[in-house]
Amino acid sequence: MYTIVNVAKQSNLTLAYTRLLTNPESTYKNFFRDTYSIYGMASEKNIALLQKSVKAGYLPTQSIRVFMPKANGLNRMYTLLSIEDQIVYQAYANILAKSLTSIPEITKRYKKSVFGNLCAPPESEFFYQRWQDSYKAYTKATIRAFQKGYKYIASFDLTACYDSINHNLLQNILKEKFSFSDNCAKSFTDLIEQWESADGRELGTGIPQGPQASGIVAEAVLQEYDAYIESLQKTMQFVYYRYVDDIRILAPDEDTVKWVLFLLDKKSKELGLFPQSSKISTHEITDIDKEIKRISKPLFEDEFDDEKKSQIATEAIRKLLKEDPADLTSIRRYFQCVTQNSRTNKLAVAAVKKYPNLIHSFAYYVQRYPRVIPPSISNYIYQCCMDKTLQFSAGILLESVRGKLNAVDARKFSDLAKDLLKCDKKTPFIVDCCFKAQLLAFVLRYDTVAFGKRRVSYVSRSNWWVKSSFIHTAEKDGCIAKLGGTVLVDYIKKTDASKYDAADLPLAVANHYLLSGSVHGLPALSEVAPIAQNVLKESGLILRSRYSNSQINKYLFELTQNQYKVPWKKKLGKEHDQVERTLFTALGYWKTDLTAFVNLWDTLDDRICSILTAAHSELGGYQLGKIGGAINRQNSNSSVFRSHLPKFYTMCLEIHEMRLSSYLSHSEIRSTHAYTGPIQQKNRKTILKLIKDGLNELAAFW
Repeated sequence: MYTIVNVAKQSNLTLAYTRLLTNPESTYKNFFRDTYSIYGMASEKNIALLQKSVKAGYLPTQSIRVFMPKANGLNRMYTLLSIEDQIVYQAYANILAKSLTSIPEITKRYKKSVFGNLCAPPESEFFYQRWQDSYKAYTKATIRAFQKGYKYIASFDLTACYDSINHNLLQNILKEKFSFSDNCAKSFTDLIEQWESADGRELGTGIPQGPQASGIVAEAVLQEYDAYIESLQKTMQFVYYRYVDDIRILAPDEDTVKWVLFLLDKKSKELGLFPQSSKISTHEITDIDKEIKRISKPLFEDEFDDEKKSQIATEAIRKLLKEDPADLTSIRRYFQCVTQNSRTNKLAVAAVKKYPNLIHSFAYYVQRYPRVIPPSISNYIYQCCMDKTLQFSAGILLESVRGKLNAVDARKFSDLAKDLLKCDKKTPFIVDCCFKAQLLAFVLRYDTVAFGKRRVSYVSRSNWWVKSSFIHTAEKDGCIAKLGGTVLVDYIKKTDASKYDAADLPLAVANHYLLSGSVHGLPALSEVAPIAQNVLKESGLILRSRYSNSQINKYLFELTQNQYKVPWKKKLGKEHDQVERTLFTALGYWKTDLTAFVNLWDTLDDRICSILTAAHSELGGYQLGKIGGAINRQNSNSSVFRSHLPKFYTMCLEIHEMRLSSYLSHSEIRSTHAYTGPIQQKNRKTILKLIKDGLNELAAFW
């Protein structure tokens, strides 16, 4: 029997946090990457704090709704949960997954009749098995059935599956099928009820759209389908395949398919679920390749230069847009390869107008623009800002043009932002939190005076996600000081949990103090939110004597699992505290944002190289801030450095070159003029090996 004690175990909460970080679905993670990183800087203490809260009866934060565009012009609702709510939700989901995978009647269906949201092993840092493998198996199973003579098919999706799940039904299933205690099942469904009642209504249905935990909650209900189908297969000849809520029934004859479809429709309504009538298709298969949705092939099987790839990708997009329906997955991938010019600009705008759900691909296209964006792009973004129905898209696009607007456009967008924010005060116009956060950032960035006059009215009426996102953006823009100290003080203070205040906001402010390296203006420690205290204490900004032991060896062990005995305070001197804080911050990004980690590690290398060469003249000269010139492959002076510390030199060089190829540093690579982008997770092992080798050599040298 699973109880709240099982949910609240520190090991389970830690695993829940880890699984948030390893979630392969980036759309939801992008709303919280900064928060994940800051929370992780003191994850052990923060989870211990959360554990007490769960045991005492956890009170959730008010959830936030965003509406992401779909291909048909309608919207998909995403539910944004605070960092602590996400961990608690995932912790319950971990217990559910553990119970589910202990039932042979369920796991025997994996990759035989059930293919989506397949649980990984209970202790795995990943929550699900690779979806690519599951979908391939789903496709192959359909092909095999067709080849065996099952030529008639009924395929359909469930309408708004997540939104339709009944809480009472879910509660009963948790108790009867998955060994949840009465209290544990009720606590779980009560949390879901509160998250789904963001608008004040208690509907009794729905689970949050967006968090990966919801997938296993849906599976707990949908396994009722699977069991029912198996009972029918004892007397009827057909096969049944389900990928999440995408269901296929195949049989040798049409009558069987229609009868099973009828019975399944009846079962759906008993569960409070409804097949999407517009997508139901019952027919004889004539072409199996057209029937199934195959995983896209690699874009370029042959080697082409970037210009050739761009030409091929551009023509492919143009051709795909003429098809109905278009292969949007392929379009997204091709857009990663095209070169920005007047022709592709026109094509990109046409694509996102026709298919609004391409907004993230379009934003990435804009973000990669090597220079100031042209009028065709800025005009479209301006139109999005003026359209109430495109506010989510407008928010995403405003974030993508940071630093890419000319002076005239920057002023135009700033004036628009002020007008919309003023309008919102009288007659609400702004309904999307992403949009509002970016509007606030625009006014702060380009019109400090106007922002100062209306600071309270602009910000105070915003929800917790808007405030925390706005603070993160202001920090990145280097203009957070314009907010004024009183705002930051208010947001880092303790709050009454019964008022549904999120931990995300004090974490965002704690990050500001951490990056500034100063606690000037920080309120009395007794007034600071405990979760923010944990971060500031772990960083050494508060409650640590300047004469205390260095934490650098401890931090390096957390990263590399290697023990170091370097006397860092002696070696770094007055630079020690800055290096220690930078390293601490970098570690927070190690699992959440590899691009940010690499950029911070490069600054560490720069500072250490400066200190190192100052103490050892045999290594040659070095100027702080000029690491690129000092370790350049063509720089003859670097040979001296390289001859003494070849592995440390290689670490500095390779990580610096990675930084130069990242979109946090430059829009294009100078040597090749290729577009920059994020540093891929596949580079993690390479980076770690470089760091281990470099640090081992440095430690031996010192």
